[in-house]
Amino acid sequence: MQGWRKILLEVVSLLISCVIAIPIYLVIVNSFKTGAEASDLGLSLPTKWSIWNNYTDVFVSAKIPQALWNTTILTVVSVFFIIIFCSLSAYFIQRRENRVSKLIQTIIIAGLILPSSIITTYMLMFDLNLVRTYLGVILLYIAGNYAFLTYVYIGFFHSIPRELDEAAIIDGVRPYGLFWRIIFPLLKPVSASVLIIAFMSVWNDFTTPFYFLNTASRFTLSLTVYFFFGQHSSDWNLVFADIIIVSLPVVILYLFLQRYIVEGLTAGAVKS
Repeated sequence: MQGWRKILLEVVSLLISCVIAIPIYLVIVNSFKTGAEASDLGLSLPTKWSIWNNYTDVFVSAKIPQALWNTTILTVVSVFFIIIFCSLSAYFIQRRENRVSKLIQTIIIAGLILPSSIITTYMLMFDLNLVRTYLGVILLYIAGNYAFLTYVYIGFFHSIPRELDEAAIIDGVRPYGLFWRIIFPLLKPVSASVLIIAFMSVWNDFTTPFYFLNTASRFTLSLTVYFFFGQHSSDWNLVFADIIIVSLPVVILYLFLQRYIVEGLTAGAVKS
C-alpha cells in the first residue's frame, strides 16, 4: 500500500511539473521560430530555425546591453547592502534582549504589515532629489526587502549557539571581529537564500524602475520587455527572445545556489 501511495505521489508531482514546464517550453521554442510561426503560439519545433536573427535583433532594438548594465548595477549594489544590513540587524536583535532591540523588532514587524504607497514615496524621493537616480532606487530596494530578509536571518541565528560568541570574547576577539570573522562565515547557507530572494526581487522588479527611474538611458531589463512588447506586440518570437534574455541570469544563479535555499530558510525553524 505504501508503494502505491509513493507511486501516486510521484505521478501527481510529475503532472504538476508538466503544467509548470509547458509555459516555459512554449516561450523557449517560440523564441527560435520566425515571426509567422511564433504567432500561432504552438508547441511544435520550428520548421525554420531563426535563433541568431531573433536574439541579435532583440539585443539591438531593445538596447539590451545598456539595460543589462543598469540592471546589474542596481541588483549587485542593492543585494550587497541588503545582506550586510539585514545580517547585522538580525544579529543585534537576536543576541541582545533589551528595549532598543525590541523597538527595532517592532518597527520591522510594522514594515512587514504596513502597505507601501507609491504617491507618498515618490513625493519623498522627489523632495530628496533621488528620482531618476541609481541611489534612490537602490535605497528603495534595500528598504523594501529589509524587513522580511532580516527575519530570515533571525531564524537562522537561532541555530548558532550563544556560547560561540562567549568563547570568542574570552579569547579576546573584539565585537566587529566576532561578527565578521566568526559569525558571518557561518551564515553562508542563509546568505545564499537571501541572495537568491533579493536578486530575484530586484532583477525582475518592474514597478520601482517604472516610477522612479523612467528615463530611456536607464531602462532596466524588465522595462525593456514592457516597452519592447508595446513596439513588437505582433512579433512574438522577438518578445519571447527578450523574455529569455531577461530571465536567464536569474535561472543560472538559482541553479548554482539551489542547494543552499531550503537549508538557509529552514535552519533554526525548530529552535527557540
